[in-house]
Amino acid sequence: MQVLSPVGRFRVSLGGVRMDRGRPVLDVRMGAWRSEVTLEPRDLPLLGAAAGIVACAAWGGWRAGLRSRAAS
Repeated sequence: MQVLSPVGRFRVSLGGVRMDRGRPVLDVRMGAWRSEVTLEPRDLPLLGAAAGIVACAAWGGWRAGLRSRAAS
């Protein structure tokens, strides 16, 4: 994943996941910056949509791989 900001485009990498006061916290790095992302219950629909997009992309890649092997 990448973040586009006024000072540039930065790759985002996940450093870990932990719980803080009953909420999941993602430890991430964006370029040189270390950040924390705290998830709340209202974020669940967004996470579900993101997971669905990733799953569809993975499924499409898998199917395309099967088709190219079958054509060979």
